[in-house]
Amino acid sequence: MHQDALYRQKERSLEECLTLIRPGDHILAAAAASEPAALLDALPQVIPNLHDVELFKGRDNSYAFLRDPEVRGHLKVTGHFYSADLRQAHTLGFADYIPSNLHNFISERLAHTSYNVFVAQVTPPEQGVFQAPYCMMFEREAYEAADTVILEVNPNFRRVRGGLDIPVERVTAFFHSEKPIFTTPRSSPSPAEQTIARYVADLIHDGDTIQLGVGALPDMVGEYLKEKNDLGIHSEIFSSTMADLIESGNANGSRKTLNPGEHIAVFCAGDQHLFDVVAENPACRLVSSAYGNNPCVIAQNDHMVSVNSALEIDLTGQICSESIGPLQYSGTGGASDFACGAMHARGGRGIIAFASTAKGGAISKIKSVLTPGAAVSISRNLADTIITEYGVAELRGRTIRERAEALIAIAHPDFRAQLRREAQQYGILA
Repeated sequence: MHQDALYRQKERSLEECLTLIRPGDHILAAAAASEPAALLDALPQVIPNLHDVELFKGRDNSYAFLRDPEVRGHLKVTGHFYSADLRQAHTLGFADYIPSNLHNFISERLAHTSYNVFVAQVTPPEQGVFQAPYCMMFEREAYEAADTVILEVNPNFRRVRGGLDIPVERVTAFFHSEKPIFTTPRSSPSPAEQTIARYVADLIHDGDTIQLGVGALPDMVGEYLKEKNDLGIHSEIFSSTMADLIESGNANGSRKTLNPGEHIAVFCAGDQHLFDVVAENPACRLVSSAYGNNPCVIAQNDHMVSVNSALEIDLTGQICSESIGPLQYSGTGGASDFACGAMHARGGRGIIAFASTAKGGAISKIKSVLTPGAAVSISRNLADTIITEYGVAELRGRTIRERAEALIAIAHPDFRAQLRREAQQYGILA
């Protein structure tokens, strides 16, 4: 069939695409900015007609149906990283969390559950091919496993190196949307975060390969990294601050031992400037999490420095980055992947950086023992360098007592005496 005729045959309205979702379907939605926002926003139109449908989605974008108790019984939502909406859906009884590490969670999930529908937001076609450009966490594996492929075509989307190419022949139906790209605005760091960022940046040297997250603290680290040269990027996330470092030339990948000259990440999360840089700079390449987050791959980057955050840590080095007690707050994501990869890299370092307190100073994030029910996101065996606004604690190779002393020293002064008493009570310190 001629390509133009094929387009006409497969082009539908949003409402017509929604009718392709049927009872019993298992739907996997592309994540981050590639999530089909218009389609999911309109999903309530057909939810009353559905039953036994599972939707796997990421944390980005906000949808009213995730806060609607009437959805229960029609649709179950699963995710590997919770947002406020997914936490609400969990409370309402129709969302569930998949404990996982990012590098292998899709292979593990597909071995357990078949997904027959893949939905994504994509670029307009070129020479018969669409592209889902901004996230490669699990998109290729999901697309290849699906029988039904529904695409939301957005003229605001631009092709990137490494994005998921989808030929029109493989598409069940597509519709047009002009939603703005999902962006994450920059935020201003607190005084404590500025201090922490300075400590972090001082541990990163010319020629190191870095991984940073999203938020005010990593953005501030990025500002300080403008003092460095020849940085490499091998990261779960392409962030706004990384786009700055690429444009300024501070990150050029020239000293990388793996993929030299290339900036590697799994997905994009940041402002519009980031999306422009990733689309326009051919050194930027997206890769699947099975590659980019694989600890064995990460470890091939000499002088790999991973910077992540945490909700709390205990005095033995167990790190929780995803739950508040038993309440699932976010997810493991790639925290364990990069902690392991950085530890095994030649000259590597895994940094966990966070403000020492929460709730306006009422709670210490350094605890004698983790809050009951808290998930251990990073094993104490992988704990390396911990940073608060009060300094740096080196845990690698240290005994429990040595760790406890180092962590108490960087806790907020208001909690140090209490931590020491509890450490003695639990037999951690003599």
